[in-house]
Amino acid sequence: MTSTLGFAILAVLARGERTGYDLAAAMRRPVGYFWTAGHSQIHAELQKLRAGGLVGFEAEHGPGPQGRKVYHLTAEGGAVLREWVTEPPRERPERDELVLKTYASWLAEPELVRRMFADQLAAHEERLAEYERQEASFGGPPAFGDPGFGSYATLRCGLSYERHRADWCRWMLAQLSESL
Repeated sequence: MTSTLGFAILAVLARGERTGYDLAAAMRRPVGYFWTAGHSQIHAELQKLRAGGLVGFEAEHGPGPQGRKVYHLTAEGGAVLREWVTEPPRERPERDELVLKTYASWLAEPELVRRMFADQLAAHEERLAEYERQEASFGGPPAFGDPGFGSYATLRCGLSYERHRADWCRWMLAQLSESL
């Protein structure tokens, strides 16, 4: 049974061979925008995928005394990934700390809550600006079937999310302003 992290690794490797370092970098950006994993998690998962025959590697001489492994997707890994892509996602509970804090915010000093939302608004606006810069670099959506299509589609989801969160933060700030 491959984990969701395993499928994320397979999806990155489907775009081309990578060393463990390159894989971790791809998992930070762009995959890290919607699925996060630490280097130790990635390494452990790579070993499971390798044991399952879903990835392989070629050993190469590295720049130093240690060799390096360049991982690739196997034919079986590609087949498993293609099958998984069209399965409905597993149900997962939402866990949003800001929403939980908002639920209990009536207990806090309004000015402190306002400051928290002002900071959150600034963070969402900053990410939105970054995502908008990335979107402009595409020059429009790539054709379906191009690996760039998935990157563009997930970026569009990120844009919508950041716009929504920024709007919600503005609404909260307006509500808090009325109570101050």
